[in-house]
Amino acid sequence: MRQFVVLFSLAVATVTASLIPQPGFPEGRIIDGEVAKVGEAPFAVSLQTEQGSHYCGATIIAKDLVLTAAHCMIYKLFWVVGGVTDRTDLSNAQRRQVTSDSQYVVHELYGGSVGPYDIALIHLKDPFDLNARARDGSYPVAAIDLPGKTFQGTGNGTLFGWGRDSWGALPLALQKLETNIIDAETCAKELPANSKLAETNVCSHIKGTPKGACNGDSGGPLTSWGYLVGIVSWGYTPCSSTTYPSVYTCVGSFLKWIAEKSALLRA
Repeated sequence: MRQFVVLFSLAVATVTASLIPQPGFPEGRIIDGEVAKVGEAPFAVSLQTEQGSHYCGATIIAKDLVLTAAHCMIYKLFWVVGGVTDRTDLSNAQRRQVTSDSQYVVHELYGGSVGPYDIALIHLKDPFDLNARARDGSYPVAAIDLPGKTFQGTGNGTLFGWGRDSWGALPLALQKLETNIIDAETCAKELPANSKLAETNVCSHIKGTPKGACNGDSGGPLTSWGYLVGIVSWGYTPCSSTTYPSVYTCVGSFLKWIAEKSALLRA
């Protein structure tokens, strides 16, 4: 699953785009993922335009709070949709509308495009109902825990998103990818020397393969052992052929910021 904007013609992109880092903007691919089981990721939500088109992912961390990438905050009015695996099946869906940019905050140090501090927090005036049950008795909407300060966050992980697959198709069903999470120091060794990687990033990487995040996955969750480890941020294009790691905002690096902004948005 990789989220990045491809601004080049196919011919040019094939030759040069793998050397250019791109932020995970709308339209992308979950590269070599598989369909997630219904209810497997009740914390994963779809950010959708006024017209109902998916453009980014996000993660529920409380009934009234959703984490995503700063570069996903491109609209003042949009929908936050939870409780869906198949985006066309709204039987268990909970849709919450964001009607003003006062309902979300982007990290004040985020500079736009590729770079660190790619994190944003959304406040829902009408909170999700985390106690609502589906017909089968399951809870289709739930919050995920944030990692503690001592949580390492490396090793086995799972990436979730609705980004395009390696054939360029935009899947209706939520996709997942079992992957390896590596820290920024290890990741830097796998990226070009001039990359925009920061200490506040974490990466996923299956060495020698293109498996990772792409467009449509931006803002979505990278999880490990029931914790939200990363937020899809950026990577190298073209997604379907580059073997560089996918880069995420490390949630554990922003626990204080999340707590402070949560209180501010709720005030």
